[in-house]
Amino acid sequence: VADKIVFCDFEDSSIKVETYSGPQSRISAGISTEKVKSGKYAAKVEHNTRDWSGATIMLPEEKRNWTGMKTLKMWVYGTKSDSKMNIDIPDAKREFFRYSYVDDFEGWKELIIQLSEFKSRTDWQPSDAYINRKMDFPIQELHFFSSGFGKSVNYFDDIVIESK
Repeated sequence: VADKIVFCDFEDSSIKVETYSGPQSRISAGISTEKVKSGKYAAKVEHNTRDWSGATIMLPEEKRNWTGMKTLKMWVYGTKSDSKMNIDIPDAKREFFRYSYVDDFEGWKELIIQLSEFKSRTDWQPSDAYINRKMDFPIQELHFFSSGFGKSVNYFDDIVIESK
């Protein structure tokens, strides 16, 4: 088992950021050179949310097995929008786990999140999810999600999963 998996640093041009939203929201996302923590690229996600919206990054096959991993680290560029932001991880059985934070900072900040801090969503789960409140591997994707009302522009870079 590796000590660390660089989940995504956005330097690989094949990385795609997909978006989805409710009928009253707008979202755009993609790879950007505007605000970058390291390298040449970062993900940019811009929300204008009135119900819900999100962006998804699919994991490459070789980075999906998080067995033995304990900590998710990512750099986030905040804009002090005071928007509540969520990071969702759907597991191998389609159960969604969530970690929330508030964009109450300006500039780059490293989020260091224990996987145990991600909690099974109680407000929504896909109809085909097997709910056991345990994160089952392999992980398929990572979501940046916003709900409620608010506007924000966030950048994400250097997403890493570690065993410590």
